[in-house]
Amino acid sequence: MDRTELEEGARRILLTNLRRGVADWNGKEYSFVCPSLTGYPFQWFWDSCFHAIALIHLDHDQAKAELRTLMSGALPNGFIPHITFWEMEKQPDFLSRNIVGMTDPHYSSTMQPPIIAYAVERVYQATGSEEFRESALPILIGFYRWLRQARDPDNDGLIAVIQPEEAGTDCSPKYDEALGLEELTNRGFITALRKVYAAYEPIRADDHAMLAMDLFHFEDVLVNSIYVFGMRSLARLLGDAPEAAEFTREADRTRDALLAKCWDEEAGAFFDLSGVAENPVKMVTISSLMPLILSDLPRPIVERLVDQWVTSPDHFWTPYPLPSVPASDPKFMPGNPGGFIWRGPSWINTNWFLSHGLRGHGYAELADTIVAKSQECIEKSGFREYYHPYTAEGLGASNFGWSTLILDM
Repeated sequence: MDRTELEEGARRILLTNLRRGVADWNGKEYSFVCPSLTGYPFQWFWDSCFHAIALIHLDHDQAKAELRTLMSGALPNGFIPHITFWEMEKQPDFLSRNIVGMTDPHYSSTMQPPIIAYAVERVYQATGSEEFRESALPILIGFYRWLRQARDPDNDGLIAVIQPEEAGTDCSPKYDEALGLEELTNRGFITALRKVYAAYEPIRADDHAMLAMDLFHFEDVLVNSIYVFGMRSLARLLGDAPEAAEFTREADRTRDALLAKCWDEEAGAFFDLSGVAENPVKMVTISSLMPLILSDLPRPIVERLVDQWVTSPDHFWTPYPLPSVPASDPKFMPGNPGGFIWRGPSWINTNWFLSHGLRGHGYAELADTIVAKSQECIEKSGFREYYHPYTAEGLGASNFGWSTLILDM
């Protein structure tokens, strides 16, 4: 599959999944790509950021429209929802199969990994639109300040998620203990998650209260790496504005907290922190590698992550890397056991992050191999949600939007 064929395939997916109209409930115009017409018919936060980045290579106007629609959902306190239900007529069917935390019926009350400033930066760089940049800045400033104020109650620089979906790695085995997971199936995961939802219900609007419950309080390495990544983009977008120094300082503070609190020298990996007590969750997953996206990660740590984990056939270097859980882990599930996701398959979005990160650290050949293997997954199985790390079999949703990130790898 050459570049033209790849672009044609991506364009077909993105146009097929494109939703346009005016929302009945707020009168706002929307124009966004849903992740999948069947399983994910609404606007998801980090999916839309990925779609905008892919659209840079195909349609600049739609790339801007994607992010404008996402940012139009920002609330007065700065929060931008994980899911926005622009087409409410589809919501009953979706909610009959999924659980979503809400304080308003039109959007979720949860967040997702905060990559939006990077997506805005990339679209701005591609289009040169000052109007787009200037209109985005107040929304981005509000959102990243909301993250700091609402999700870092101990003010250590690390933000916390209140439930697994906020980290984007829903059923990852690293959450099993925190959830008290008794049955290692998607059904068991949903059962455990419902208990969290029920406990939060009376206080859904109070992030600090939910974190203080210490029911699911996770300082996630993937989320915080992307938080640093996003704040650095925001500082660059701000240029000479006085707020630029604020976000540079905060990005440095979060990076330093990742190094001081999450890096385990003995294991040679980054570990998430669970609970108010910040207990290290000593399980290596794809999240443990995500600080590689940070350009100023110390070189000895970069080399350790690459040599010990990324390139090891025992861990992440499967025939179609990089799996979401290393092959060496007893909980590694390379297939798709009933939708019990993020426990083994390889994903294009994490490969996109890590191929860029590795290239930035001087591992161009390694990054090229990850890109080639990712493209081979698409050639074999189409644009799927995720892939079997040994066979490249496509799994999960078909015609999945963020796998078009292959255009940007």
